[in-house]
Amino acid sequence: MMTDKPYYVLLTGSKNNAGDFLIKHRAKQLLQKLRSDRELVDLNGWMPFDDSSLDVVNRAKALILLGGPALQKKMRPKVYGLVDDLSKIRVPIVTAGIGWYSPNGEWKDTHDYALNQQTHELLDRIAGDAFLSSVRDYHTLNTLHSLGYSNYAMTGCPALYSWENLGKPVQLGDVNRVAFSLGVGMKSSRRMERQMRSAILCTAEEFSGADLSVVFHHGLSDNYLSSPGVTKELYKANKRMAAWLDSENIAYIDVSGSAEALIEHYSGMDFHIGYRVHAHIFMSSISKPSILLNEDGRGKALGKVLGGTSLDAYEMVQHNKVIIIANRVGIPIDTMRPARGFLNDLRRLIRYEKELGVRLQEPRDRIDRHFPVMKTFMERLP
Repeated sequence: MMTDKPYYVLLTGSKNNAGDFLIKHRAKQLLQKLRSDRELVDLNGWMPFDDSSLDVVNRAKALILLGGPALQKKMRPKVYGLVDDLSKIRVPIVTAGIGWYSPNGEWKDTHDYALNQQTHELLDRIAGDAFLSSVRDYHTLNTLHSLGYSNYAMTGCPALYSWENLGKPVQLGDVNRVAFSLGVGMKSSRRMERQMRSAILCTAEEFSGADLSVVFHHGLSDNYLSSPGVTKELYKANKRMAAWLDSENIAYIDVSGSAEALIEHYSGMDFHIGYRVHAHIFMSSISKPSILLNEDGRGKALGKVLGGTSLDAYEMVQHNKVIIIANRVGIPIDTMRPARGFLNDLRRLIRYEKELGVRLQEPRDRIDRHFPVMKTFMERLP
């Protein structure tokens, strides 16, 4: 797409996961509201630039690296393909709402976060361009500060901001429809898979008069296997879960591949419980109650941004050379240790918040308090 109007190029990571599509959808809405002087062109972030796409980038006002857990050891070239020689990009580069990815997700992990040389070159380039960039949580902010990069503001994920719901009180009351979002920990942990099944049954019992639907954010159909970056282990785990849900006569839905399916389904719900960060973000953004079950550092970090109700579902993740080698030769090793007492904690949390709901209202206030930071960030873009 080319346009006569000044524009930004957005590098996005939407492949199959519905949450990634929501990030792009909401970021575009925000930019259209706050920077109506710019058109938007989005490109697949993981694909290296060819001559044609590089020309599109170099005609833009800025290149925006958008959202998701992009701050990883191989942020470049795994997350963002870009070009080998960053000097070929002649426009400012900024990040918008990117986050870290830490399996254990402890604050101490922000002090010892490894990045490859190519990623440091990219972060150095962004710092040198001297525009404000943004991250989605305080763990990511401290990680970058610890590495010496001070050109970042904590805006939160762009998906947090629903223009029409800013300042709208949380809707507490009768619960007739409940959504339960599935995590991805079961791709490498049968123990987490068993925990998810128990959590679904617990949710069904605690909301026995409501309609319950289990939500898959990654695809269930065979088409998923042709998506970029596909994880076969997750596909197999999702198929096992769907078969079990059938056996339990529990309804489920696949919302992968777009923001629209996610928005439509969760908008019709009265309550969310589950493991998907962007299910929790979406329900919080439209002022509806939600409980997040943390299965990695993304959820733990989001909990420090939104407050509210979240529960750690695991105690630790193992990742070492023995496990890597075992997986390569086809010997599966369970990498996650579920949290002890998790199911009892979840049951007590649901009952307490159904009765009082004090913490369920907290994310609304936190989102509204962070919105001016996001607004300032976008207004300062080139």
